[in-house]
Amino acid sequence: MSLLALSFLLALLATGDAIFCFNCTSTEGYNCSTTPQKCTDTVNSCITIARDEDTGSQDIENPTYEKKCNSDDRLCNKFYGLVAGDFRMRWNSSCCRADRCNVNNVIVQKASQQPNGVRCNSCFAFGSDVCLNNTELACTGTLTQCIHFATTANNEESKHQQVAFTGCATKTMCEMGADVLFVAGRNVKVKVNLCSSAPGVPSQYSLALSVLAGLLFLARWS
Repeated sequence: MSLLALSFLLALLATGDAIFCFNCTSTEGYNCSTTPQKCTDTVNSCITIARDEDTGSQDIENPTYEKKCNSDDRLCNKFYGLVAGDFRMRWNSSCCRADRCNVNNVIVQKASQQPNGVRCNSCFAFGSDVCLNNTELACTGTLTQCIHFATTANNEESKHQQVAFTGCATKTMCEMGADVLFVAGRNVKVKVNLCSSAPGVPSQYSLALSVLAGLLFLARWS
């Protein structure tokens, strides 16, 4: 078989492997469409996303549901949470690997009001690559990381797409990188992307050391 014929055969096989996923966005519920979309060859899964984003003094639940082809497995089957300034985001996802499989319901995880001992500087700005850290925020629930993130525009026309924030985030957002959620499809690039294990949340390792130190102290003076 010639090299040209082999290349053509491989192209046909690759095309045949492409999967179909439902593709829609809705604020009214999960079943926003029954029309499947043929994904590109680089896609190996379908994703359903439920996200709740809110800006303001009141935390109002108004989730958006999205179904589409997925080419980034870091987004699969995760919960991402962020509170920065007056911006709040909770984001749940579910992935599957078969034609038209993204039909299952995904529920946005409830926001926790239980303080976890972590405190972070807090601010949020759209259309800017900087925000002022003039307030401190008490983190709650699984938001155990302090995050600092900012993007800068590639050109003057894209400055309105910039975003900058500092606040409390889930560990999953820090491990994945906030750029996946805040840069995709935009004419901006990451300027700052930092996370830290904030004080006030002892790890199992530090707890073990504290217990060991206590036992050694008791043994010495007993």
